[in-house]
Amino acid sequence: MSELTINDIHGLVVLTTGLVEKVGKKFVRANSAAAKNVVDLQLGGREIKLEADTLLEKPLLRELRKTGFAILSEETGYIRGNRLPSLLWVVDPLDGSYNFSRNLGPSMISVALWDANEPVLGVLFNLVTKQMIFGGPRIGAHIGEKPVTVSDRTDRGQATLVTGFPSRFPIGDANVVSSFAEVLTTFGKVRMMGSACASLALVATGSADVYAEHNIMFWDVAAGLAIVNGAGGTFQLEGVNLPEGLHSEPCTVVASNNKFDVSVTMFDKMRGLA
Repeated sequence: MSELTINDIHGLVVLTTGLVEKVGKKFVRANSAAAKNVVDLQLGGREIKLEADTLLEKPLLRELRKTGFAILSEETGYIRGNRLPSLLWVVDPLDGSYNFSRNLGPSMISVALWDANEPVLGVLFNLVTKQMIFGGPRIGAHIGEKPVTVSDRTDRGQATLVTGFPSRFPIGDANVVSSFAEVLTTFGKVRMMGSACASLALVATGSADVYAEHNIMFWDVAAGLAIVNGAGGTFQLEGVNLPEGLHSEPCTVVASNNKFDVSVTMFDKMRGLA
């Protein structure tokens, strides 16, 4: 792992929040109808790619490459760095693409920095509310300048779970869907936002208590997990090993306020492990 000082991290926070906010606000001001044009359909049409994905990715990558750190971006893939090899930028230019295309709900720019298998910082910009949320394990979590923390709920039966059916979720498998339903019924309330990082932001700010998804992509959750950590929460992540095991396979994630027992084992039956 690298030896980032707290001053290094604060400098990277300034760089990243400034970049993400600038790119996000410029994109919103442009208000281009072409941004919602569908340029590709993947996974049988369950995942869409928009013109917006490219419009947002280009300025983000142009500036992040100047740091010399490696980059993993949903659209471009892996870009090798030339310094501090354990550091990796993880970029999802538009999380919640379908929401954006239909004006359905939150859609976010998501940029994270990880050091090997540990988050350093995450930055999210909500294209609907123009709200910035950022955080990490050594810097806390913030909406703008306001600190935020996870909830204090301790009863799973009174907790709110935010989750979803990712594009790679085997929704056609009745046994898997049935097992997933069993997981959902152990929580007091369940909400589906259509954006993994927006869901994690709800956990970080205390509006929800647990986030859990199976077959989600790492770039969808990298920034949100860092922010949950900064807000006092915890997470488990399986299926990702950075940087040596860098790949584009889906992973299993559970993040919570760390007040009651939840883990990736809740998905064991779905994964054929129970």
